[in-house]
Amino acid sequence: MKNYMSFSNTFKNIIHHIDETGEESQPRDLKVKEAILSNFIIDPRAPIANFPQRKFNWKYLAGELAWYLKQDRDVGYIGAFSNFWSHITNPGSNEINSNYGSLVFNAKQFGWVVDSLVADKNSRQAIMFFNNPEFQFEGNKDFVCTMYANFFIRNGLLNMKIQMRSNDIFYGLTFDAPFFAFLQQSVFLKLKETYPDLELGMYYHFADNLHYYERHFELADKIKEEDEEELAANESLFLLRRPFLDYDGDSVSLTDDAVNFINEVDGSIKEDGTTDATKEDYKAILDKYFVINGE
Repeated sequence: MKNYMSFSNTFKNIIHHIDETGEESQPRDLKVKEAILSNFIIDPRAPIANFPQRKFNWKYLAGELAWYLKQDRDVGYIGAFSNFWSHITNPGSNEINSNYGSLVFNAKQFGWVVDSLVADKNSRQAIMFFNNPEFQFEGNKDFVCTMYANFFIRNGLLNMKIQMRSNDIFYGLTFDAPFFAFLQQSVFLKLKETYPDLELGMYYHFADNLHYYERHFELADKIKEEDEEELAANESLFLLRRPFLDYDGDSVSLTDDAVNFINEVDGSIKEDGTTDATKEDYKAILDKYFVINGE
């Protein structure tokens, strides 16, 4: 395996950053440790945070990615992988706002980014928006955490900046990072058709409020004691083998690989909406479409 930046070590450093520079707060009567206006760098080829004390949940990642690709805002599907979303549905419905695929897998967002960078390699306008004014309504329990993604090419590298208004590092960042890395890789693979020599750059993550809740205080302390060399040695990749998204200048569509991936995840869900498949089963599905254990 090549020498990739360890996101597990970055995650460990993020905990130190919050503890050393932040303070405790209590939004919605829930105690948190938080840091204001934070940023860090992630290698988009290795965005997995995995620890002996908290093994990465490949099952949830597979389910969430399939749900995003389906652009399904109903929580029924994702309920097979987590009941979290059922607690933040919009008033009077089973829908949420933060299905990221429904927000950006379209010509207006994904297509705009590709078109902007094809028209001008040095463009500063290649932005996808996630949160928007339509989500500002009374009773909204799912106020989208991500504000925008900014893609830019400099020195032959496609880089990406993600701007979050708020980011829980345990339930949010550990799955946000792989998804945004997937998004960066998807834009990169499409732009390679125009710029064959383009290389994948870095993923810059910014959060106005970076935090973790009291239920994770003890776990955070344990992760801070993990050995950095051991974490780096066991780093997992998450690198697309082939594109999942295509854009023809008019619309964004799923490739055959994306459809096959969705079908495999769908096939693991029983008629009652549950799944008996294990995290390792879902890791095996993902490994067909992503380089995970090395090249």
